Amino acid sequence: MGRGPTDRTDNRARLCALLAACALALSAGCSSAPSLEEATADGLYEIAVAAMESEDYTRAIGAYSRLAIESPLHDYADDALLGLADAYRATRDFASAEAEYRRFVRDYPRSPLVPLAEYNLGLAFMEQSLPTPLDQDMTNQAILQFERFLRYYQGSDLVDDAEARILELRSKLAEKRFMAAELYSRMGDFEASRIYLESVVSEFPETPWAPKSLFAEAEGLQYTGETALAQEVLERLIRLYPDSEEAEIAAEIVAARQ
Repeated sequence: MGRGPTDRTDNRARLCALLAACALALSAGCSSAPSLEEATADGLYEIAVAAMESEDYTRAIGAYSRLAIESPLHDYADDALLGLADAYRATRDFASAEAEYRRFVRDYPRSPLVPLAEYNLGLAFMEQSLPTPLDQDMTNQAILQFERFLRYYQGSDLVDDAEARILELRSKLAEKRFMAAELYSRMGDFEASRIYLESVVSEFPETPWAPKSLFAEAEGLQYTGETALAQEVLERLIRLYPDSEEAEIAAEIVAARQ
């Protein structure tokens, strides 16, 4: 049931063009927006799409809700349920958005829009991710959801986007770990700081915070007089992340010592 993502986009574009034409043709009877109470299923879909385009999310939620509840077998029923979830997300009603995305996957498992619903659920978690110093539970949930998306929908054109989202989210977790290391360093606990920095390198090696952590670790070791170990860390940094800015500085330091 339902139409593909391209069909859905084309359909919305046609609807918006139609509504724009109506606005210019008052004599043709399009002078006022149709009523939700009187609209047919097709009319509800048109109202909802137009409302989403104009960012009138309350009206979109009303129209999509009626269509999803009253006409679950309509050609655009799956589109409507996904649109409802998107509208809730736009209003930052994330609990309702999550419920509708999950309901969509459950009720329309064969819809071509399922991958988009799974991806948008990841976005809903991501949009609830708190600033780096605060709790990162939603960050972790978003990562898990995007990883689920990649596991089941490798053929989707959203794969690259999902991978980029995961890197962004993991970089946030790495930054939080790096901030903890900096805190311990300021407190003079360089051993604890080094443990945190090493954990960034081992657990988040693909993030920009890995080379930063190695450089910070070398600085800490140099400060405590462990010059030989600091040198080893700098050489490791150059070997693992040769294209990083930190590796360039490390290479200059190593060269100056020789």
